[in-house]
Amino acid sequence: MLLYSIKERVRKGSIGLETKKTRSVAVCTLGCRVNLYESEAVSDCFAKRGFEIRPFPEKSDAYVINTCGVTSESERKSRQMIRRARSANPSAVVAVMGCASQLRPEECARIGADTVLGTGKKMTVVDKVCALLDGEKVERIDRESLEPKEFEKMSAVTQERARAFVKIEDGCDSACAYCCIPKARGRVRSKSPEDVVAEVRSLVANGFSEVVLTGVETAAYGKGTPYGLIDLLETLEGVEGLRRIRMGSLEPQWLKADVVDRLAVLSKPMPHYHLSLQSGCTRTLNRMKRRYTAERALEIIGYMREKLPGVTFGSDFIVGFPGETEEDFCASAAFVEKAGILNCHVFAYSEREGTDAVLLDGKVDEHEKKLRSARFRSVCDATKAKIISGFIEREMPVGALFETYKDGYVYGHTDAFIEVRARADEFARPFVTKIKLAKYDKDTQITEGVIL
Repeated sequence: MLLYSIKERVRKGSIGLETKKTRSVAVCTLGCRVNLYESEAVSDCFAKRGFEIRPFPEKSDAYVINTCGVTSESERKSRQMIRRARSANPSAVVAVMGCASQLRPEECARIGADTVLGTGKKMTVVDKVCALLDGEKVERIDRESLEPKEFEKMSAVTQERARAFVKIEDGCDSACAYCCIPKARGRVRSKSPEDVVAEVRSLVANGFSEVVLTGVETAAYGKGTPYGLIDLLETLEGVEGLRRIRMGSLEPQWLKADVVDRLAVLSKPMPHYHLSLQSGCTRTLNRMKRRYTAERALEIIGYMREKLPGVTFGSDFIVGFPGETEEDFCASAAFVEKAGILNCHVFAYSEREGTDAVLLDGKVDEHEKKLRSARFRSVCDATKAKIISGFIEREMPVGALFETYKDGYVYGHTDAFIEVRARADEFARPFVTKIKLAKYDKDTQITEGVIL
């Protein structure tokens, strides 16, 4: 077992231990909403220990880097942030956790981390940082945190006073050809329904009116038990004071007819669903080892539109996957128009070591990936403009939730997750029940609204 003590640097005179001053920490978050939630929970724990929370990379006594490893670019940025922290204060304690450090712990230690955790036991990073600042020994690489088995209890309170994230699930049991997340996050594990309800009630009591249920594979919540995500939504429907529920990305096959029927009678889940589609071409989906076809996805979307009037959709799409022909690409882009996807996130395929896709033939060169990404985004933008045009001059059924105020405008999202701004003298009412959409700006992709 490799142990590391910051006393080594103390003896060399590079750092002095000061116990009287208020200690400071800066937390850097890369990647998804799950990471954001976890970082907020860690920051809150540091604050309770008396630490001053500083913005990254401001000079601090300690830095915590919550890394991302979903793409090679996100890994590169994670390494960059570790080096930036070490550069900002060479004598500081640098702690690293998350997906990139789960995949490459030794490399994170080599380039400057004093302690390295994976995707398990993240809350122990606070104890490790405190121990290092006190001159105690800790494991340089926490091997136990690299083998997450149980759902780690934590709660986070964001700085937003309208929307809060609630992590309900971790891990992924899928084996998609392109993805390293199952290796980085481990198998599916879920927060207990009682803990979820208690956290949501606490958030409502603290002024939040909307919660976002998030996870690595959100729809897998409760896997292995008779209580699943739809049961949780029905339970949360009864939480007094909670106005809105949104969810993280959902696997389309979870949205079976009986689930959609149960969703249709609930009032708090908002009519916008982010579907984890990845492609709109069945041939590409087969090579990706996804568990549905483009045709089945269209059927699901069609049934949801029938049962949930005014529903909108978001999705992620990968372009340039190995073997993707021009015909495949065009089929995927056409799917966006057929399905009517409001919000698209487009990614060029990024090869990940250890995944099945590495072995596939038909690699698409980087220049072609960039061209296809731009073409795909152009289709997405045109589709978005067309969808929003259908909402103009309509009063939104569940109003809007505003998150920010700037230069006489409040900015937020309607129930259908259309980004909207409206004139207001002050940010006095984060939630408004009546708003009419007036005009869509294609350049900013923000819709003008009038508060009624």
